[in-house]
Amino acid sequence: MAAEANSYDTWFCAQVQATLEDARSGTSQVQVMQAAQALIDAKRQVEPKS
Repeated sequence: MAAEANSYDTWFCAQVQATLEDARSGTSQVQVMQAAQALIDAKRQVEPKS
């Protein structure tokens, strides 16, 4: 069991490091929040109010 945990920890740390070193540009938090707000606003316009 301990060997499996150590193996997983090693794999997980390697995945995190690879992600941190990834030079591709990702989606910014601002872009995500703007898209989410647009979905919320669109949904509010469609739903009838009670």
